[in-house]
Amino acid sequence: MRIGVIGYGGRIRGVLGMVEKFNTPARVAAIADPKFDQIRAEMESEGKSVPDCPVFDDADEMLDSVELDAVMVGTRCSLHATMGIKALEHNLPLYLEKPVATSREDLQKLAEANRKTHSKAVVSFPLRVSPMVAMAREIVASGKIGSVENVRAWCDPDYGHHYYARWYRDENETGGLWLQKATHDFDYITSLVGSPARRIAAMTSKRVFKGDRPAGLHCIDCDEWETCLESPFHIYYSKGESDGVK
Repeated sequence: MRIGVIGYGGRIRGVLGMVEKFNTPARVAAIADPKFDQIRAEMESEGKSVPDCPVFDDADEMLDSVELDAVMVGTRCSLHATMGIKALEHNLPLYLEKPVATSREDLQKLAEANRKTHSKAVVSFPLRVSPMVAMAREIVASGKIGSVENVRAWCDPDYGHHYYARWYRDENETGGLWLQKATHDFDYITSLVGSPARRIAAMTSKRVFKGDRPAGLHCIDCDEWETCLESPFHIYYSKGESDGVK
């Protein structure tokens, strides 16, 4: 299987690593990523092998010039729908990272493209096949607990800061935590109870890590690194117990 990759970021490289690990009969046949030279340099500095295949700056050029069997999209979130549509318009099977879109307009365009194609698409929702959810699904299916009328779920990752640093902080790119994290919860809960969500509502607003700093600002460039409890000094040395450097 010849796979074309649009957006060769860390996430999609991780997925491709699993494809290779399980000896799946597939290979990367082409890559479209305008930052590939930077990615190549980083991978080589880390001693990682770089795919030996044609590389394009433009996804359309790749899709028009290389014979492919499938496409995997691993761009930033705001481009998921746009790049997914390109693959569907070429009638190619599609692996699309979540969220599939960051706006209602893009979602509608993606849905329309899906209706016009005969290709299949899969969205990256691995939590539904995790051991914990699989066990819960088995219990629900057995009927031991009766009819499921209410579900309460928690998601307490230890990497919450990840979504408030680097480009993830920019909600124009990510769509916010509803799309970044809650999509996983909606997916595995609906798969457990066997019923899609009809309405979704938020009961509280963002209460932690709100801030007013711009996306992309690094701690080293910020004038509050001595007092900010999320600065490297406080995280690794004071553990939040100090008000600043003494």
